[in-house]
Amino acid sequence: MLHRGESFFGLALFGGLDLDLTSAPPELAVTVVAIFGGAKVRVRPDEEVVCGGFSVFGGRNIDLRRRPTAANSSESSATTNDDEDAPLPLDILAYAAFGGVTVKRASAEFD
Repeated sequence: MLHRGESFFGLALFGGLDLDLTSAPPELAVTVVAIFGGAKVRVRPDEEVVCGGFSVFGGRNIDLRRRPTAANSSESSATTNDDEDAPLPLDILAYAAFGGVTVKRASAEFD
């Protein structure tokens, strides 16, 4: 069970890793490393995501576009720009060496 503000490290070494963060609490720090393997990370469609990392003879595919939901669009019109109460974004560091890391929104299908 992950808690708000915790860090998570996932390693795909000569294999695969499927990480579903759709029910994870906000404000996590996630590090995913794929070495001769692949990692798939699924996040909520409306969650803000900040990504970093690098690839060496591998690739990263990161879907950064946040998809608004009906609840978010009605909330944004009803509230002012008060960023103090907004949760911190999900911070994902993705590293790939001879492998790949994919970060997708929950409503998008994995290839």
